[in-house]
Amino acid sequence: MPVSKLRPPHLPPGHAFFALFALLLIGLLASGCIGDTDTPQNTLAPEGEVARQQRDLFMLAMWPALAVMIFVEVAIVVMLLRFRRRKDDQIPKQTHGNTPLEIAWTIVPIVIIIAFVGVPMIPVIFELGRDPADDAYPVKVTGIQWVWQFEYPEIVNDEGAALVTLGEPLHIPAGREIALTIVSADVNHSFGVPRVAGTRDAIPGQEERMWIKVDEPGSFAGQCRELCGTGHADMKVTVIAQSDEDFQAWSEEMAAGVRSAGTGDDSGAVSASGSGE
Repeated sequence: MPVSKLRPPHLPPGHAFFALFALLLIGLLASGCIGDTDTPQNTLAPEGEVARQQRDLFMLAMWPALAVMIFVEVAIVVMLLRFRRRKDDQIPKQTHGNTPLEIAWTIVPIVIIIAFVGVPMIPVIFELGRDPADDAYPVKVTGIQWVWQFEYPEIVNDEGAALVTLGEPLHIPAGREIALTIVSADVNHSFGVPRVAGTRDAIPGQEERMWIKVDEPGSFAGQCRELCGTGHADMKVTVIAQSDEDFQAWSEEMAAGVRSAGTGDDSGAVSASGSGE
């Protein structure tokens, strides 16, 4: 049918009511996705370099996919309503195979994906997956049923032993790259602080390395994201990012045996505001 003869479909009252109801239902469901982004573990409200790049990758993949979905769904609905077979319609001539068309609809999507998604994504994926920088601040993270242990190799006491905390917040300097070595002492765990970075599994007998970098001082909530036993729900973690001066003071207190660190309760870790202590 020539394009000039296409007309908007005429919907019977019953069909129009159904279409309106479907649109209202979709709008109601979509409204559940709209809300305050300043929540403790919202990945769409990043406060760190890694989390921000991960959010950007998600958006880069989501918007083209959403546009394609809307285009396809609208086209399907129009075809179903406008070109549906009527009672007296004859079966049209059947066409089996169209090589040029099939080649086109295979190549065009590939080119679009590579140009608008693949090319921008690849450098970011390599950047997020790289090893931490040589001058990154090191911390060893150990998952234990059902608590997190942190070891700071650069904070040592008079006997040369590195600082180890159990069930306390992870303290890091803000604005500096942190090198995390993640291990497990028993079963599979998963270390995740959404507003700082994505998750990384803690696997027995295996070391996982990742880097994080928090923009400003603050307190950030996270938790184990791998079902690891009966105490899994309580295996929470708080990351406290401090200014260089505050972190240095805290490090000196810890090295001297002054245990002023928090208890690990992340109830106040709701945003990136505050001094972080």
